[in-house]
Amino acid sequence: MKNIQIVLNAILSKNIFEYILVNKDFHIQSTSEGVKKYLGEQPKENDDILKYLPELVGSEDEIKEIFVKRYCLYTLESVYKNEYYVNISIEYCDLNTAIILLHNITATTLSQQKLLQYSNESTLLYNTLQKVVDNQNALLFVADYENIKFANQKFMDYFDVKNIEDLRNKTLKIYKIFDNALNSYDELFSSLNNKESYIKIGKDTFILHATMVESIHRLFTLTKVTTLSNKVKWDTLTGAYRKSYFNTEFEKIIERKEKCALAIFDLDDFKQVNDSYGHQTGDKVLKEFSTLIKSKIEESTMFVRWGGEEFILLLTNISLEESITRIENLRKVIDEFSFYKKENLTASFGLAYLKEGDDADNLFLRADKALYEAKANGKNQVIFKKD
Repeated sequence: MKNIQIVLNAILSKNIFEYILVNKDFHIQSTSEGVKKYLGEQPKENDDILKYLPELVGSEDEIKEIFVKRYCLYTLESVYKNEYYVNISIEYCDLNTAIILLHNITATTLSQQKLLQYSNESTLLYNTLQKVVDNQNALLFVADYENIKFANQKFMDYFDVKNIEDLRNKTLKIYKIFDNALNSYDELFSSLNNKESYIKIGKDTFILHATMVESIHRLFTLTKVTTLSNKVKWDTLTGAYRKSYFNTEFEKIIERKEKCALAIFDLDDFKQVNDSYGHQTGDKVLKEFSTLIKSKIEESTMFVRWGGEEFILLLTNISLEESITRIENLRKVIDEFSFYKKENLTASFGLAYLKEGDDADNLFLRADKALYEAKANGKNQVIFKKD
């Protein structure tokens, strides 16, 4: 294994390829240092590779064939990872080891996208883009303001259309499936705000992501959530639920009209921690903060990282009085806790309770206004907003 790594580090040192070595059980044996920029963090030995490359979920049997036939090659092309485009290939290394190579093709892919500015729609969408996206392990489509203009083969197969002309004649408005209040793909793009979100189509759940291609076209990616669903829903830093997963679950709770309270909260003056000690210390504090919260809330309470140091708690099957008591007790716990590198930190909470006629937006708006008041009134307090 050591000799393999020495050779790999020598060959792959020009920052074009990065590598991951895995065993038959999909456990990581070693990696090059540069994989962090694609995966968002440096994997540890014996970690499950599917945690870092969810694109491989559903292809485990094909990958295991590599160890049997030895000369097999498994590839995924033009995969979007942490703001980079990479080709992923998996090859036999030895009896218990396969090598995963990540080839950075960002410059090439972005160049192809820029061609959109200089080519007419039909030439670009049916020739250049077709070659790029048909090999994606996802459903992809390109839309202008209101209509789908192009889709890869996986998208057309899923929606049972024969070709692009058939797709255009079919009334298929993904933006309405995502949110019935939306009226165009432009509005869908704006609502995603460069973030991933979950969308339910029939019995299937997809992660939806959007990218600006040029002035009038948007590229949308639908990645099906399969056996990795329990992993992709967690924020990797804090262990809290991800925003995109929470949005889907929250809508279900609102539709069922369950008794629930929503608290939006964040650490007061957290920027000072980053400024004084650096972002690594800031991350440690956020982890410590999240561990503290999870140890004090009920199992039924959803704990969500909304962004940065801002979090959400969704308390279900609870009265208003009990929700106020629990949130106030949590505020006191935080106030009394000694955090890493800083003895005391406080948090401000905005609380709202679901009432008749509420939708998700109304509840969020009240909680958000309550948090604003808590900050304006001196911080380290809980504000409940009734109206």
